[in-house]
Amino acid sequence: MNKEEEIKRGNEEIAERFNRIEVKLPASRDIAGFFETLFTGIENEFKVPFVWLTLMNTKKGAPIIAAIKSSNILKNRLSVITPELFSQILPPGIKPVLVNKDLQPYYKLLPSRNKYFVKSLALVPFKVNDEIVGSWNNGDAAADRYEPDMETDLLQKFAESVSRRLTELIDADS
Repeated sequence: MNKEEEIKRGNEEIAERFNRIEVKLPASRDIAGFFETLFTGIENEFKVPFVWLTLMNTKKGAPIIAAIKSSNILKNRLSVITPELFSQILPPGIKPVLVNKDLQPYYKLLPSRNKYFVKSLALVPFKVNDEIVGSWNNGDAAADRYEPDMETDLLQKFAESVSRRLTELIDADS
């Protein structure tokens, strides 16, 4: 098998893993259940040791923050920061950010009650009604798990699906 076929096969496997998570998301009837399903899926399908949320303390983020704080499973996996700090750390837009060097600025995204030993991060912004409200973050102790030059198209496509479902849940609660 040549390099191109290997990459294609790997991408097909990744897409299938995302699909297995995505098909479970519509069964979630509330925001906390949605993120519990998402986190469990990411942890199980991709063997990610550290998954958490960073949300901005904005009007659009408020219902998500309240829901996460009400979940015994998620409440210690939440970091709430200002929009200004979020925009200092992550570039504008919804493109996932992969880092494995100079992680110090990204530590501000970590939950204050849980400190993870991470050497690489995948930071995945998501939206509610076309406004970025935060990111779900994957961390690993392996420095080569997430590298800046890795392709993020499949992750971004999945994040867009997450954003759509989250928007549906929030709109249904309004």
